[in-house]
This record gives sequence, structure tokens and C-alpha cells, in this order.
Amino acid sequence: MFETFGHSLQVYFKYLTMILFFSIPFVIALLLPYLSPAPVFSALGGYFLRSGSLPELQLADSLIIIVISLLSLAFLSLALVAINLVVKSSRTRTKVSAEALKSLGKYTAVVLAIFVAVKVVETLILLYVIGSGVSELPVFIFSFLSTLGLFYVAPAVVLEEKKPAPAFIASYKNILIKPLHFILWLVVAFLLVYVVSSISFALFTETALRQGFIVLVNSLFVLPFLVILQAQMYIAKYTLIK
Repeated sequence: MFETFGHSLQVYFKYLTMILFFSIPFVIALLLPYLSPAPVFSALGGYFLRSGSLPELQLADSLIIIVISLLSLAFLSLALVAINLVVKSSRTRTKVSAEALKSLGKYTAVVLAIFVAVKVVETLILLYVIGSGVSELPVFIFSFLSTLGLFYVAPAVVLEEKKPAPAFIASYKNILIKPLHFILWLVVAFLLVYVVSSISFALFTETALRQGFIVLVNSLFVLPFLVILQAQMYIAKYTLIK
């Protein structure tokens, strides 16, 4: 497990310049929600929906939210795929530029399609729950299960060239096979985000500056490393590649 962590650090620092470049879409994906009229609030650099305010949205607002959400997911998918390609190239010892030009668009489209499908189903469940006035528990259950299914989607698509459904299933299988890897990733992610947030609060007093600092640092440094760690954990299921 710690060997996987070491491999992730090696890849991160060896390809740091390239990873920083490929992480720019993360910045865009996390900044786009600021332009959305969706009833969201931010915390620890993330965005959370106030579902109770959804019925108050106008048609124009809804269309803007859909467009911005699609763009945000597209940039997120692009960054995930690009960084996973770096990991794949480091394993296969091929040039990252050649691999990226050949497969970046194809893999990004597959990952984006998976994200959009999950988001559509989640939104439909949420709208039904709000309209019927029942408990939001089904939304929470679906969000939790879909998050597990999405966790290893990008590595499954890029590293094994799996189709959407097999990639989704592979994520569940990998978590069951290596649960400690999943727990380690969550712990590392929490600690990194917490440290960045603490530094932000220590450096800035204005909310906008704090949020801007958190978004930039998380996008350019924290998220890329977590994606690399995630990919290395996915590869570690093969006994010959740890």
C-alpha cells in the first residue's frame, strides 16, 4: 500500500510541469459553478446544492445551470483523462504527447458520458423527491452508490480501455478487492484538503481570497496528486505491477 503511495509521488514529481499544465481544466471546472445561478454554497473548496431552492428557479436559470454543469463536467473529465494518460505513459514507457494526441478525445468522451448519465439520473431522482415531498434519503443513497461507481471510472477507461458500464462495475470490484486503498485515498484527500483550507484561513481574512486560494491550490496541486494516487491504486490490483 505504501509502495503505491511512493510510486504516486515519483510520477507526480517526475512529470510535475506536464501535470500542472493538464490540471488547468480542474481550475476551470471548479470556477465555473461561480457563474451558475444554481442555489449552491461552497465549503472546503467544494460546491453543495441547496435542493430546497430548486423549485424557485426559472427556465432560463435552469438552462444556464445545465450548460455550465456540462462544461464543468467536460473540463473535469478532460483533466482526469489527461493525468491518467501520464500515469499510463509512465507505465508503458511511451511518450505522453503521442499518447495524449491519440487517445485524449476518445477517453474524455467516454468519461464525460458516464458523468452525465449519473448526473441526469441523480437530478431526476432529486426532482421527483422534491415534487412528491418525500424524504431525500433515496437521493443520498444513489449519490453514495454512484460515487463508489465513479471512483475508479477514469483509470478503468484510460488504463484498461473499458466501456462505460464495465468501467462503472470495475470501480466497485476494485474497491472490494482493495478496500484499504480506498480508505487510504480518503484519508489522504481529507488531510490535504484540510491543510490547504487551514493555510487559506491563516493567510486571508476575506472570503473571496480564501476560496480563490483553495480552488487554485486544490486544482493545481492536490487534485492532480489524488488522481495519480487513484490510478496507481487501480493498477496495484495486478500482482506484477504494484
